[in-house]
Amino acid sequence: MNKAYETMRGFWLDVKNLQHKKEVPLLGERQICVAGVEIAARDTQGGIKNFMIAASSLGNASVYFENNSASGLGGFTGGAASGPVREKALRMMQSAAAAAAHLQPVNSLPPQQNVENVTLFTVSGEGQILARELKESEVRNPENDLYAFFAYSQQLLGAFRTEHERETAVAEKAPSASGSAMPAPPAPDTKPTEN
Repeated sequence: MNKAYETMRGFWLDVKNLQHKKEVPLLGERQICVAGVEIAARDTQGGIKNFMIAASSLGNASVYFENNSASGLGGFTGGAASGPVREKALRMMQSAAAAAAHLQPVNSLPPQQNVENVTLFTVSGEGQILARELKESEVRNPENDLYAFFAYSQQLLGAFRTEHERETAVAEKAPSASGSAMPAPPAPDTKPTEN
């Protein structure tokens, strides 16, 4: 795992990063305030790259993925104000709170290394991490207790993709100072913000 991804992953797994926020909602019996999904994939050279979708009960969310760029990290952040990203982030959080009874307490959460599996996790207001690793094919089964949690994480990813495509289309149509359309800027390598 590269350092940039490790840093952003660590940010979401450390509840202290939310403690300066006022009135962070704690959801469900397990009092969770962060939830996410981590997936592993093979790059073209056969190495493992990680991908994380995470959200907080405040409605903000991030997607981070390791890549072969200079920084080694790509991603998106959003949801703090309103709109589809926030809506999907809050729905993912509600489904994670409902599913938390099916996760186990862990002292640490190693990065996902199996490309057939996913790790679903939550973090409580007290900093307790609950997690479960299972085959992606299992969690995609609507009868699985973690299905809604995983499904909303995928909808959150879709909301980020739609927002990025919309922003790209707007940038392509915006006239430059000379009156011609500007090409869209490349997708950001990383866009870390305080959550």
